[in-house]
Amino acid sequence: MARTRNDELHELRRSQILSAAAKVFKERGFHGARTEDICAQAGMSAGAVFRYFRDKREIIDAIVNLESERYAAQCQHLFTKEGLLQLASISDAELESTFWPGEYDLSLDSWLEIARGKDHPRMLELDQQLRSAFAELLIKGQREGWIRPNLSPHSATGLMFALVNGLWLELSVGIPVNAVQAAAAIRDFVTAYLFSSEPKAGN
Repeated sequence: MARTRNDELHELRRSQILSAAAKVFKERGFHGARTEDICAQAGMSAGAVFRYFRDKREIIDAIVNLESERYAAQCQHLFTKEGLLQLASISDAELESTFWPGEYDLSLDSWLEIARGKDHPRMLELDQQLRSAFAELLIKGQREGWIRPNLSPHSATGLMFALVNGLWLELSVGIPVNAVQAAAAIRDFVTAYLFSSEPKAGN
């Protein structure tokens, strides 16, 4: 069913409020930010804001969910054969766009919020699902001949997640990253450590 104009306007307003809230949260933190600061940043009255969100907690939850969904989607793409091929030839410009923390730039804050709250088991379950799926991909790649036969899939999975999450963490906290060197290291790691040869997409 096509979305009505009212539905589209509703989503637009929610998006505007989330963008405004993200700027305030980035400066003051999820729990240091005041509702009136969010309203002022959005250029809306409290009554208008709370037509779209019940309270600040719901705004925080919406951003946390969007950030965790973005991270999961990023991993689900990168940890496929096509994603590994992308990493095997990644440029410095592609590295920054691939690993940049995202629209709201609240990835780290969101994961800390999940870790401290009732959704911590969900975070652990998601992480385990992503790791299991990647290990299975490596096992499948060994059967098909494009992953090194003597590679330990589970050990390689741990290293791959440490590499990706470490780079994401550095970008999230603002640590300067030499994109040229980082891209070269990722290319070397994927081609030399994971691949048995240089596979082509579709093979």
